[in-house]
Amino acid sequence: MNCRQFTSLLLALSIAAACAVTSARADDEKKMTADEIIAKHLEAVGGREAIAKFKTRVAIGTVVKEDEPAARFAVMSEAPNRLSVFYGFRDYDARMIYDGSRATVRPAFARQLANLTEKYEEILASGLMFNQMSLYNLLTSGATGEMKFEAKGTKKVKGRQAYVVQVKPKKGSAMRLYFDAENFMWVRTDYGKTSLSNDLSRTSANINDINNQAGAEQTFDFYIETSDFRDVDGVKLPFKFEQVMTAPLLRLKIVGTIVGTVSEYQHNGAIDPAMFQ
Repeated sequence: MNCRQFTSLLLALSIAAACAVTSARADDEKKMTADEIIAKHLEAVGGREAIAKFKTRVAIGTVVKEDEPAARFAVMSEAPNRLSVFYGFRDYDARMIYDGSRATVRPAFARQLANLTEKYEEILASGLMFNQMSLYNLLTSGATGEMKFEAKGTKKVKGRQAYVVQVKPKKGSAMRLYFDAENFMWVRTDYGKTSLSNDLSRTSANINDINNQAGAEQTFDFYIETSDFRDVDGVKLPFKFEQVMTAPLLRLKIVGTIVGTVSEYQHNGAIDPAMFQ
């Protein structure tokens, strides 16, 4: 065998090995069920027993919106199914509340934006709004029997491969959860698409560029991404998030993202019942 033949043989063997690895990974993806992916996630963050020790959780930090200075935020949750979110933006306070049966968004949107109100309320009630930042978490709240979970292969999130699990509730939109393929952290949730029409231009006079964007209907994805996972009281929790937000909560454009940084988590402290009203 001459040198050229030997080189060709090595190349062929390398390609065959790479194909075998790719095939094995694909087989693994097919074999991983939604239940197995979720079980690996719960194990990776600390286990069900550690999570069950928490009855309340408060995440405190700052959030940046548009060109405004950093604002205070708090995500308050109480097991099994209550959630209260506060954003202290420069010109107004935003509140989002799920009291265990009913979702509320404040300030209230104009009647013409009923589809947006319904979408925010659907996300609040889903138990998926803040991934594992919240104790009202579909994966640990005991409500999973009411949902259909299905593995949907993998997809890249921020350049990293992630397992995709689709969640189909009895009512409302299907949502997709993304778990990092290496460490099984919950890194993203897609809440489905929402459309905005030029009705928004008649109800959001404070938005500078609304007239330039009005006219054609816009469709966009609602999502949240979580990152910077650290150990807190025996579990891993995210310290950064990026969340889609829309007008009229945004003031400079119709749709965009806000970026939040958690400074502290507090567990098992008393939360004023008024926070969930």
